[in-house]
Amino acid sequence: MLSLRAGFGLSLILALAGCLQTTGGSGGAPVLRQAALAGGSVVVTPPPGYCIDANSLSDRPSGGFALIGSCATLTGEATGVFVEPAIITLSVSPAQADDMSIDSRAFQTALDRGRVIKAVSRDDLSLLQVEGGARVPPSADERHWRGLMRVGGQVVGLALYGAAEGPMSGDQGMRLLIELADAIQTQSAAAAQTAARAAAATPVAAPAQATTE
Repeated sequence: MLSLRAGFGLSLILALAGCLQTTGGSGGAPVLRQAALAGGSVVVTPPPGYCIDANSLSDRPSGGFALIGSCATLTGEATGVFVEPAIITLSVSPAQADDMSIDSRAFQTALDRGRVIKAVSRDDLSLLQVEGGARVPPSADERHWRGLMRVGGQVVGLALYGAAEGPMSGDQGMRLLIELADAIQTQSAAAAQTAARAAAATPVAAPAQATTE
């Protein structure tokens, strides 16, 4: 089961603070525009202007982790699409039979930290706007978003942090997470269909016939 209490280590939290700058940061980080996690079953493509920090990427057959930030901040290059600074983390783990529902009420109960300001629930996604909590990165607004969704046989946990007093702590952050979640669902489903077609087209070798003298 995906642990909702799993958070950042101290070193990662400190590193995340730079992702909330409005201009290019120290830069130089290798970035990706797309990554496949959990053996290719969860495909992540950030919205325009945002990139995956390649150094943060962890992929294994049973799950994975990725950190998303402004491409300009991660690379230090003030070019391309200007976007509001934000930190998005994404964790993937296998869904178990006893996993909690992604219903916002069940999610709120399991979260068990911070004050819930707003809850948004769809069939495939639950979002909570939360204030406070022990793991809010430095320079981030106390108000942030947490999300939970199912993608095939995986559970995906999302978190979004914006700069203090910035728009990402409000509805703009919610819309960004919904855009990301919709892209993950669409592209992961397409990847699953492609894999299924490839498997169906692969000829099955006939068993070797026994020979007699």
